[in-house]
Amino acid sequence: MYVNRYLSPIIVYYYSWRMVLFSIFTGSTAILVYEYLDWKWVAIPWLPVSLVGTATAFFVGFKNNQSYDRSWEARKVWGAITNHSRSFSAAVRSFTTCSPDSDSVSSAKENRAIIYRHIAWLYALKNSMAQRTNWEHKDRASERQRKAFRRVQVPCDVEIAKYLPEAELASIKDKKNQATQILDLQSQHIRDLRRAGSLDAYQHVALQDLISKLYDEQGKSERIKNTPFPRQYATTSTLFIFIFMSLLPFGLLPQFVDLGEKYMFLLIPFNMIVSWVFMFMEYVGDISENPFEGLLNDTPISTIIRNIEIDLKEMLGDTDLPEKLSSYSGTLF
Repeated sequence: MYVNRYLSPIIVYYYSWRMVLFSIFTGSTAILVYEYLDWKWVAIPWLPVSLVGTATAFFVGFKNNQSYDRSWEARKVWGAITNHSRSFSAAVRSFTTCSPDSDSVSSAKENRAIIYRHIAWLYALKNSMAQRTNWEHKDRASERQRKAFRRVQVPCDVEIAKYLPEAELASIKDKKNQATQILDLQSQHIRDLRRAGSLDAYQHVALQDLISKLYDEQGKSERIKNTPFPRQYATTSTLFIFIFMSLLPFGLLPQFVDLGEKYMFLLIPFNMIVSWVFMFMEYVGDISENPFEGLLNDTPISTIIRNIEIDLKEMLGDTDLPEKLSSYSGTLF
């Protein structure tokens, strides 16, 4: 997630250089064929071009709105995971210490095991969100920040191993969805506490309800990750932009011909400006549609998990707290 007030000029350059080159090419081609090849018929009326531009603007606006909805939903999902994580850990500590049959040493041990397992679940879910799909992008504007971030990040598998006992780690090692299996281990552990009398029926149900909510948020996160933005919208939006940018300089020709021959070359910068605006609108929606692919504008899962990890370990009274993640070139990952 980019957190600076404005995008840096370097990022705008990486986003824009291809579309600028294309607009310069189309504008130069229009002047070349009109002036030097004497193909006067290529100066088409502006009205059909403006109709295509209007329709394209509406379509791109719709796509951008839906792309933003996906990004905002992803952020709400991980906000809910943050809230449920704190509630779950606080409930575990409260319920297991208020039992008349439990002593402080055994309660602290149970608390630590359950809360550490929850942190392992967070990293397992992060690991599944980091898997690449064939519809996600490779964004050069994000590549430098992503590489710098990975150099200082501990792999998720190492983090999971740090918070799970060896037996449990071995039991989930070959599972396809480790996050689901870790939540199942939580349910079994809470069931055992209920059977041992460390939890009453109400407390058991309350903790299971929180685990169910975590399952819900995990499913929502997986749905966004594993469901691409409808390809028909993405494809047609790009196609409409390409058609409009190709027609634009030929529709502008009559306007600049009326100004006089010496002003004709002004068509190139004006064509570039209009084309850049439309293409940049398209690109903004395009890079926002997959909020878990590790680009500049994605949901900062690593930062969210680290904040939760710090909160939960402070609940346990741990002193070896990890540092909060800072931004890299204005980006939180």
